[in-house]
Amino acid sequence: RDASNMGWLTFTFSLQKKFESLFGSKLEVVRTRQQQENLKFLAHFHRKFVIHRGKRKAPREPDWTAPTEFFQVRSSGSALCTRCIQINTDAALLNSAFCYILKVPFDKEDTRGIVYVWIGDKADPEEARVAEEIAREMYDAENFSLQVLTEGEEPNNFFWLGLGGQKSYDNQADFQKFARLFRCSNERGYFAVSEKCS
Repeated sequence: RDASNMGWLTFTFSLQKKFESLFGSKLEVVRTRQQQENLKFLAHFHRKFVIHRGKRKAPREPDWTAPTEFFQVRSSGSALCTRCIQINTDAALLNSAFCYILKVPFDKEDTRGIVYVWIGDKADPEEARVAEEIAREMYDAENFSLQVLTEGEEPNNFFWLGLGGQKSYDNQADFQKFARLFRCSNERGYFAVSEKCS
C-alpha cells in the first residue's frame, strides 16, 4: 500500500527479463495491489497472509527501541481471504468480531517479550485458531511467551503496557455481512464493474 512505483518499474525493466529467460512462455506476470489480491494468490498462504508496516531493512538509529506490534486478523468474503494486517497500537481499534495479535517487548533490543492473542466474543472459532497459529509462527517461542486472551479476561498489562490504555471499542461487525467490494475499471477498453470478493 505504501510502496512507490519505483519497485514495479525496476521489476519490469530488469528483473522481468531475467525471469522470462528462465521460465519462457510459462511465466505470467500479474500486478497485484494490497487488499485486491485474487484468490489464486491468497491460496498460496493457507490463511496465513501477514502484512507488516514499514521497510524490511529499515535502519536502526542508536536510540532505537523495539516497538509494540499490533495485528488484526480478519477475513472478508471467504475463509481464503484471511489476512493478518499490522494496525496502529490503539485499544479503540479492537472489535468483538475479530482476533488480534499484540507483541509487547520487554527490552529495547527486542530479544524478550510477550505475545497476546486476543479473541473477541463474537469472533469465528476457526479464525481464532488461525490467529494463534500465526502468532506462534511469527515470534520465537523461546523468547516471546504466548498468552491467549478471551474478551473481558484481559490482564491490565494488555491495555496499559501494550495499547496505551483501555478505551471503548466496537462490539459488533454487522457491516461484514452486508459490505461488498466492487472494482470499477476501464482497462479492457470499456467500463466494467466486477466484485472483488468471492
